[in-house]
Amino acid sequence: MPGMRATIIGVLACLTTAAAGGHLLTAADPVVSTDSYMRHVRYLASDDLGGRGNGTRELEKAADYIAAQMKAAGLKPGGPDGSWFQPFEIQTGLTIGNNNRLTLRAGTQSVALHLGSTYYPLAVTPTEQISPASAMLTRVPLVFCGYGISARQVGYDDYASLDVTGKAVLVFTHEPQERDPKSRFNGAQPSQYATLLEKAMTARNHGAVALIIVADPTHEQDTGTYGAFQKDPQADSYGIPVLRVERSRVQPLLDAWGLPALARDIDRDLKPRSRELNGTVDYAEHLSKTRKTVRNVIGILPGRDKALGQQAVIFGAHYDHLGLGGSHSLSPQLAGQIHNGADDNASGTAAVLELARAAVANRSRFPRTLVFMAFAGEELGLLGSGHYVDHPTVPLAQTVAMINLDMVGRAKGRVVVSGLDSSPSLKADVQQAATLGGLEVRPFQEGAGVGSSDDTSFALKQIPAIGFFSGFHPDYHRPSDDADRIDADGAVRVVAVALELAARIAGRTQRPEFMTAPTASAGSSQGETGTDTHAGADSPP
Repeated sequence: MPGMRATIIGVLACLTTAAAGGHLLTAADPVVSTDSYMRHVRYLASDDLGGRGNGTRELEKAADYIAAQMKAAGLKPGGPDGSWFQPFEIQTGLTIGNNNRLTLRAGTQSVALHLGSTYYPLAVTPTEQISPASAMLTRVPLVFCGYGISARQVGYDDYASLDVTGKAVLVFTHEPQERDPKSRFNGAQPSQYATLLEKAMTARNHGAVALIIVADPTHEQDTGTYGAFQKDPQADSYGIPVLRVERSRVQPLLDAWGLPALARDIDRDLKPRSRELNGTVDYAEHLSKTRKTVRNVIGILPGRDKALGQQAVIFGAHYDHLGLGGSHSLSPQLAGQIHNGADDNASGTAAVLELARAAVANRSRFPRTLVFMAFAGEELGLLGSGHYVDHPTVPLAQTVAMINLDMVGRAKGRVVVSGLDSSPSLKADVQQAATLGGLEVRPFQEGAGVGSSDDTSFALKQIPAIGFFSGFHPDYHRPSDDADRIDADGAVRVVAVALELAARIAGRTQRPEFMTAPTASAGSSQGETGTDTHAGADSPP
């Protein structure tokens, strides 16, 4: 890679600033090599790993690789019965019954849609076996909630003036002003508010019983992969049905309600125009779950202090991605192509592996135990981290903090840090670590309460959880998220900052406080593990 240095950032080498606990950094400290880091990224993001889809053979190959690297680094296995793995079951597909149907009505007009041709489910509430007792909604009132966004932090809320309890909500894909570099959301880059998970959980948390999603009329084409559902039936479990409908099929109803004009008005002035519709929804769901076992990977570095070593600091990153894309791809027309997920999240997984090697070589800096984790199931709703907090290797009462690395491969001199609002005493540690690592720190949604990746599972258990994130980009959840686009220099700087932060936390006399319990924000969901979750890595519908 042009400009790559073979050896960079002596994980704090030759820096003479005193670390927490009185340890000085010296030239003997370990280094993080961009070559070593990129070897992990290239393997995990290779076509041979097939996009690391949950429930696939390739995800299992990735888990075996991660465990082997943890062992080579000098960690001890942290799974049940002396294993490197913590297995758990997830839903990985669906069996389709014969009685699925969806009908939308506006006054005297009605449009019947057909599964796999004019609508497909993005999220469902399936049974364990197909039976007559399928999910049914009959003559449910339909309301329009713009783009389905509740973002008080940026002064926009489609739900502010409308009660959607017990109703079906119709929203558009994407977000308003997404082509405007001055947009309050995230400029011309997609924000978390455009994601499927965020829209689904926002609707559910406001009391909706179903979410109907239509392609944003500011986009010329409807790129939904309707026919692909029959070939590879996949859908998430967000607590309510989330249904993508073909725009051309329901266009007469959209026109009758005047929704295309409302979407353009919202895009123009960023003012919500939600309203009741003279419409209803009839829906019958005849689907059952297909389940498979996936594995978290866990390695442990025991703390050097006998007493403090009973407590732990956790490093985490999810290693699953989208496989061949499916409903989460932001290029649905390219469904079937490998989505390699180099940044999301081979970058964070490689960081955890390099952190393990560096921590073992610099073990004297860690009085407390370090736990290194690679989570499966994140793309389906933080299922791996949700399972871990319900079945922890180190009791949660003895877990001092969690440091998460999700999409850290595009740092380019700066990194976004979440979680400081819940543990403000870590702000100084983060800033000092960032100064040593040569990165600018930017806060992520200060005041929002919880983050948007696996750190959320820990924050919801009132464990201080810091998330590192280098930002969204045009390759996010697309086949183009490849290894050759990773900023290796920036990524190893994130590794250096994360290691320094962990050393400061591990050496504290007093463990960091947790100031505010996270609330069920617009992005919270109930994963299949039963843990409230919020996956920032899920794609817009």
